Amino acid sequence: MKKKTKIRLIVAVAAAIGITGICTYSILNTKKAYDYTDYYVDTPATNETNKDEEASEKELSLPLLKKTNPDVVGIIETDDRVIYEPVVQAPDNDYYVRRNIERKYAAAGIPYISGDGNINAKNVVIYGHSSTRSNIIFTPLMDYINSDYYMKHPTFRFITEEETRTYQIFAVMNIDLNNLDHSLEFTQSSWRSNNDFQAFISNTINNSLYRTGASVSNDDELMTLVTCDTRDGNKRIVVIGKKVA
Repeated sequence: MKKKTKIRLIVAVAAAIGITGICTYSILNTKKAYDYTDYYVDTPATNETNKDEEASEKELSLPLLKKTNPDVVGIIETDDRVIYEPVVQAPDNDYYVRRNIERKYAAAGIPYISGDGNINAKNVVIYGHSSTRSNIIFTPLMDYINSDYYMKHPTFRFITEEETRTYQIFAVMNIDLNNLDHSLEFTQSSWRSNNDFQAFISNTINNSLYRTGASVSNDDELMTLVTCDTRDGNKRIVVIGKKVA
């Protein structure tokens, strides 16, 4: 009875912090991500070389995105732009689960920072949907299950109006929400002490699917990307990086 109570408690906590909201639903299999074509602008290099280049070779404009929705706080970009999406600051962990940048209903939602966090937190946690049939939003994070993919894509970037941050991935976890031994501490935006933070880092590295060789100090700032494991709705793919530039 106690074990069942603990499991129910974990699921309840997960729902409260937004983890359950990003799970893959069958409806996502037939929905496409938002079309940001109108939000791309020419880069200086594009203007000089070829004005007819495709939108995918240009850049998303933060001013245009923020004009549509002031909640936009940045753009997440992985190597080769496999993921290239605007990110919003959520007022809570439910609002953008099924809304797009225009705040209209959308099954695929939009990547969002947890309601209790912000872009300057010790750990910036970003949630995004995945799909079993299309490469929408955070679906490519599934590729990080394989260390070979990590070796080719060890970093990602977060672009704000003030700077472009680069994060080095130091751990990739596959979290089972029904496993009492799996901690949900990666959802925290801060820690009470350096000792608590280092305990979290140690536990995270020990539970990583593979060793990256990267170390993390008390001064490091983190960004955590979370999506549903498309193979099992009770599991989450968690990719954690430390800011290196």
